[in-house]
Amino acid sequence: MKISGKLNSEPLTLALEVETFEPKKIFIKLYDQENPLTVFTDRFATVDGVQTFYIRLPLSPQISTLEISTDPQFKPAIGGNKFKVVSINKLPLKRKLGAFNYASDVVKNFIRFAEKFCLRASYISAKGSIYTSNDGQFRIDYLDDIIGDSGKSLNTPARINRHTGIIQVSKKKFLEYTVPMRMAILLHEFAHFYLNNDMSNETESDLNALLIYLGMGYPRIDAYNVFCTVFASSNNMANKERIDIIDKFIRNFEKTYIDMNYSNDNLYQNYK
Repeated sequence: MKISGKLNSEPLTLALEVETFEPKKIFIKLYDQENPLTVFTDRFATVDGVQTFYIRLPLSPQISTLEISTDPQFKPAIGGNKFKVVSINKLPLKRKLGAFNYASDVVKNFIRFAEKFCLRASYISAKGSIYTSNDGQFRIDYLDDIIGDSGKSLNTPARINRHTGIIQVSKKKFLEYTVPMRMAILLHEFAHFYLNNDMSNETESDLNALLIYLGMGYPRIDAYNVFCTVFASSNNMANKERIDIIDKFIRNFEKTYIDMNYSNDNLYQNYK
């Protein structure tokens, strides 16, 4: 099922209520109708009965296409859909800008620069192209892929030079990510250079980035997805500890700012 609608590039939350007639995995994808590689959500949950999906959109397209399916490839269902869309409603986006230092010009300017890059990343040139913020403070070198000293492709989607603050980004990886996932990665790299007390501390960067990410109203599920995706390629005890800390941090953020929730239910209990 495809549903198109005007979102006017405004920050908002879509409340999508779906009903199934037996337990079914429901896959949801929302993307820019004019630029379909710019994806704003790509998720699934097992639904048994009626469930509301809250799709948080700090960034949204002018016109969106929302696909809903029981097939992960969004192929047409044989014999008809096994679900029903009960309703789709626009809600205000809940934010908690007081969770981080939003008054900082450095933070605000990077957010604007990073969001613009995340929206355009599927279509702009890589091959070592250089993108800078309007004030010239921030720079992203967009590479087809990030290659290590050994000449082999690295697993990381991005890295920051800890002397210059220049961020390298892999287009190969970013093409696979939603806009929120891209944002989480760029905020992580930003945190290393601009926010950390210990520049080399990965967990400190994770948490500094998440304060901004969650405070801006970005979806929690995409934060889980991107960190799990990155860590999956290096499945070790250190990364397991990082994801445990990230999970605890996100859950505590929800408890601290309970008004950020759209439901009293655990929104992610059915996600795999």
